[in-house]
Amino acid sequence: MTAAGTAPAAGRPRTVLMCPGQGAYLPGALRHLAQVPAVAEVLTAVDTHAPGRAGGVSAARVLTDPGGPAPEDLVRADPLAFDLATYAAVVATAAVVLDHLPVPADAVLGHSVGDLAALTVAGVLTVRQGLQLLRIRDRLLTTAALPAAGMAATDLTPAQAADLIRTCDTPQVRIAVHNAPAQVVLAGPDAQLGEVGARALDRGHRVTRLVSRTAYHHPLLDEVSRSFRSLLRAQPVAPPRLPVHATAAGRRAHTPDRLRAMAAAHLTDPLPFHPALLALGRAGFTTYVDSGPRALLAALAKTALPHCAAVAPLRTPADADRIHRRLTRVPPAGSAAEGPC
Repeated sequence: MTAAGTAPAAGRPRTVLMCPGQGAYLPGALRHLAQVPAVAEVLTAVDTHAPGRAGGVSAARVLTDPGGPAPEDLVRADPLAFDLATYAAVVATAAVVLDHLPVPADAVLGHSVGDLAALTVAGVLTVRQGLQLLRIRDRLLTTAALPAAGMAATDLTPAQAADLIRTCDTPQVRIAVHNAPAQVVLAGPDAQLGEVGARALDRGHRVTRLVSRTAYHHPLLDEVSRSFRSLLRAQPVAPPRLPVHATAAGRRAHTPDRLRAMAAAHLTDPLPFHPALLALGRAGFTTYVDSGPRALLAALAKTALPHCAAVAPLRTPADADRIHRRLTRVPPAGSAAEGPC
């Protein structure tokens, strides 16, 4: 990833705010933050501009109700509500994090569909635009003639995964996401994905089917991607207030064309998240803050960059005071702290 021109002045931690994607969904994630003005504003926007459809689920409500539907149930019942809730949770939490960071954030990094949240956090898109784009994407996915397909997390290296795909003769299975040295996500049609998964299990590897409505980061979505990218051309984009790193492209996004491309990258582009973290580490970024409730990206950052600080202030979920305390006690880069703070 090209980081030229993005590193802040020396003498203080260089902080990256990370925005997770669909793995960040958690019922009731914002229940302790609902009265915070920035969070209330996002929840109101969801209710106003993306209200639950007749018989559907209120995306805003599931974020304040810990008894809300589990991820797999919500994806099955109302995949749009799942996407809206995940996006809103990350954007709202990021607003709280930015208010409580002891030093300003220096960059924002998205993971998969978390790129839409990253673009919103950076001021490129408004919350209303993000919600509208998710509704447009939902319509395109719903009307496309897509086969049954999905995604699976494994403890394979990229080389092992590629070898297994060749051995199984499953050409439609792709390496969708490279999260860690021995953690890749595979995507493809259900039958071929199941075949590769079974072979991996036979070889003693771990395979976990992910909650996902389809195979993202995969050519199966080429038609959806073309339509979505075409519609994105009409979207106004503002200059980023924070440097934005386009993970799939492996470079900073600052022109309107690159920013719009980033909004669609999760559909078909492979996601080299681990290489992106390594590049940011080489560029001198030392602190990585996860704006999701599950500490998923903080764990990946700690794996990639063990001498850097990684913090997930919303885990378990937390109120504003606890988020503030967690952010102000981030261990210095190079300390021996184990795992996410």
